[in-house]
Amino acid sequence: MHALLAVVLISMALWKGDWRHWQKYMTTIYYVSVCNLLYNVLCKDHMLWVHHPDLIPDSHTMVDLIYTFIILPAITLLFLSHYPFKKEIGKQVRYILFWVVGSLMVEFLFHKMNRIILQNGYRYWMEPFFYTVMYSMIRLHYSRPFLTYGISIVIIVFLLRYFHISIE
Repeated sequence: MHALLAVVLISMALWKGDWRHWQKYMTTIYYVSVCNLLYNVLCKDHMLWVHHPDLIPDSHTMVDLIYTFIILPAITLLFLSHYPFKKEIGKQVRYILFWVVGSLMVEFLFHKMNRIILQNGYRYWMEPFFYTVMYSMIRLHYSRPFLTYGISIVIIVFLLRYFHISIE
């Protein structure tokens, strides 16, 4: 399923992504990829979610590298390519909610098919908050990267404390 998701998202990004202006999205794509890698480093001994592979070797790391370098960049490109930047705040909120609901539906399938396992106190009911923060931070990073870095540090510290993750 992870490989299928990667193929679908790459296809969608190639078809609907704003490739003509890809340079303006790159720093945000890097930000998203670095955040995912940072999660894997900080939580290596206390993972909150683990991806179970389907077509690739039995390794969370391999699947997560696909997320880091294929799936999340494709999502970021698609999300920002169609974001209603010049519309009123209500349309922007609806756009983010559309992506949150879509992500929840995909993850629900992955969760039910045991392709992603939530553990160490992380539960599915937390996902709407996670995705809302994720898409809001992607949007914020696009226009205010330094503010986003500061907020990211606060969020990371909060999550490390909330889930009792020690950094050694």
